[in-house]
Amino acid sequence: MGMIISTLAHWLEHSGIGNAQGVFVTGTDTGVGKTRIGVQLIQILRVLGREVIPRKPVESGWAEDISQTDAWQLANAAGLPVGVSGSIPVLDSVCPNHFKAALSPPRAAALEGKTLKMLDIAATCPIKLKDNQYLYVEGAGGFYSPITHDGLNADLAQTLGLPVVVVAEDKLGCLNHTLLVADAVRQKGLRLAGVILNTRHPTPEGMDNLSDLRAHLNAPTLRYPFH
Repeated sequence: MGMIISTLAHWLEHSGIGNAQGVFVTGTDTGVGKTRIGVQLIQILRVLGREVIPRKPVESGWAEDISQTDAWQLANAAGLPVGVSGSIPVLDSVCPNHFKAALSPPRAAALEGKTLKMLDIAATCPIKLKDNQYLYVEGAGGFYSPITHDGLNADLAQTLGLPVVVVAEDKLGCLNHTLLVADAVRQKGLRLAGVILNTRHPTPEGMDNLSDLRAHLNAPTLRYPFH
């Protein structure tokens, strides 16, 4: 555990996000492990003395078991009083827009007769923070996935102006996806603070996406699980 804390603390310092007011976490695609990584980032930020304010502005595919939702997991990692069944007021603050259908947020919202607007969801992310507070914002899907009826995750990140961390699944083909997202982040005028590869399955022998990304990216890059 001490080695993990040390590794993450060094990465946060190197990336600069440890001393920032917040971070926007995005992915190369949906299901790549943003929340899995986010829980780790939130926990280490708390170890470093920050009061983390988690936000998942929109979540579709809202699970009946509320402890399986991204919002609950982020809130729990931040030490918020969600309990095993979920505190609705707390979760509504963390994730004010959640929908049952496992579709893109605007489509899932439309099925429930609702319209998502960029300025509305951006307003759910507080920008006036106390000195020790830290805003963690997690997008929905990939960087160029629609998150509202009038914008993409990229537009939300640009509206908030936070440094960006990109999560990618460590698998064959992720180099192209990760480099494309990294370039898109920069084209939006945002700072690419770092990249984290999420290892979910055994990787092919001889593949080393971490080394390859480090050769092509000028941003701190890690692989999870951390060592």
